[in-house]
Amino acid sequence: MHAEPGERPRRPTDRPTAVAAAATTAPLPPVRPTRRSMLQARVGRRLLRLIGGKLFRFTFDLDGLERVPPGEPLIVAAGPHRGWLDSFLLIMALPVTPRLYYLGSAEAMFNTWWKRRLLGLFGGVVPVSTLGQLNREGLETSLAILAGGNSLGVFPEGAGQIDHAESELGPLKRGVAFLSQRSGRRVLPVGLAGTRRLWRGKTVALRVGPPLAAVTPGAGRTEQQASVDQLAAAIQAVIPALAPPPPNERRRWQWLTRMLG
Repeated sequence: MHAEPGERPRRPTDRPTAVAAAATTAPLPPVRPTRRSMLQARVGRRLLRLIGGKLFRFTFDLDGLERVPPGEPLIVAAGPHRGWLDSFLLIMALPVTPRLYYLGSAEAMFNTWWKRRLLGLFGGVVPVSTLGQLNREGLETSLAILAGGNSLGVFPEGAGQIDHAESELGPLKRGVAFLSQRSGRRVLPVGLAGTRRLWRGKTVALRVGPPLAAVTPGAGRTEQQASVDQLAAAIQAVIPALAPPPPNERRRWQWLTRMLG
């Protein structure tokens, strides 16, 4: 994939109709940050705080934000990934610059008009097909985001972890090491808690650990796996602990759990 500064990355068009429609409806990230994209990030962040704090009455327990290096594009590796709120929580908590982008499943997150409209309003989520294994489009889009001076959010456990233990990190995929090696970007470990089951007034937590060094350009499979193991330990060390939940009858608006699921 190639695009000049300010252009949008090109996407293949030989997809199923629904996926192609999702990919073309949601805005793609500029290769270089623009005034428009940064304004959208600021407005989206404020909207997220307003909706989450005032309408849903979530309590946000945020810790370690001083460990985020100012102005440095990073690979933000977060876990355990247990709910749709995870990516929005990171977008809301982390600095607006560099802007944080995610790859989102075109089949799950962009499969209805209202999801496309909502995600297009906030920005920050780029639709890619997740059918089958990690594809060339996803890798190229990720590297384009990082090369453009943006940050990239990843959930390195991969798919299929939503129903696993909420406070225990699953095995990590090696893709995060590949992205760090190819881009030269450091990896920021982030622990999440409280996002698996949601209700109005829920406390959700995020804790940031110190950034880890980028994987060296000549690293082989063994060194890549060692960096992944180091990342797993770093994320596990900062997963927040939460107080016991209230009785089920006091949990209002439990439909929030599946709102974007």
